[in-house]
Amino acid sequence: MILYILAFIGAVLLIAKAGDVFVNSACRIARALGVSQALIALTLVGLATSAPELFTSTIASGLGNVGISYGNIVGSNIINITPILALASIFGAAKLKRGRPDEGIIMLAVGGALTAMALNETVGRIEGLLLLLLFVLFMEFVLKVGARERRMRKNLIPKQNRLRRPILLFILGTVGVIIGSRLLIYSGVGIARDIGISEAVIGFTLIAMGTSIPELATIIISIRKKLPEIAVGTIVGSNIFNTSLILGCAALIRPLTVVGSSLWFSNAMMLAAMALLLAFMWRGRLGRSEGTVLLSLYAFYLVGLAIL
Repeated sequence: MILYILAFIGAVLLIAKAGDVFVNSACRIARALGVSQALIALTLVGLATSAPELFTSTIASGLGNVGISYGNIVGSNIINITPILALASIFGAAKLKRGRPDEGIIMLAVGGALTAMALNETVGRIEGLLLLLLFVLFMEFVLKVGARERRMRKNLIPKQNRLRRPILLFILGTVGVIIGSRLLIYSGVGIARDIGISEAVIGFTLIAMGTSIPELATIIISIRKKLPEIAVGTIVGSNIFNTSLILGCAALIRPLTVVGSSLWFSNAMMLAAMALLLAFMWRGRLGRSEGTVLLSLYAFYLVGLAIL
């Protein structure tokens, strides 16, 4: 047990450091392309912070630990919105523009699609393909927004030599995240077996928290540097990538079995968190009171998991 705990701590520290490098280098590459902070957060930063979930869930699926694979994604989506984004809201580092939040609608739609697919307690290869199709449609939307912003900003792509260092750091960060993710699976499965609880519960809690470290680091950076547009975009983008791209890939590797209690409770909590965030985005407000509501929702979720 002690070895598994030490491995878990080491994995979290490695993911945190590698994820930080991954996020920073992705931001530099994206800024060089001349798009807004919000779009950077929604795309490259969202994808970068989802790297631990990507490698953890796909590796877990390949190894046959499908409970961890599914639980990690749903748990990470809940954690991203409730404690992590809630902290940004409470500390004033989350900024919203009032209006039609297209990306929030996409996030909730993808989450709803996943829940519907899992009603038979299995997310198979066909469902995986459908999730990947949703990811392609999302990327088409992002490319259109990016092209419009570039036309408005009229920024030029910098010379290639100015991108070499960020790209190298991006690759190194990816390698670190892969190693940390593999170690996270090893420790998580070991802890689950020693304690005698299901892999899905470990996926919803410990591993989901571990793979959400980069999102937390990004929020802390946005608080320190006063970059409010980064917070919401990162969380929304990360959740869309988690649900469509990552679970889609994991389901293609091996059909994912969904535990019944996890299905109705954790999926319902994920949809509730997404719906709340969408409502706040529509109102154009995400302050201390909204952050408190999100934190309360997470507390309720933890109590529910403990009871189940």
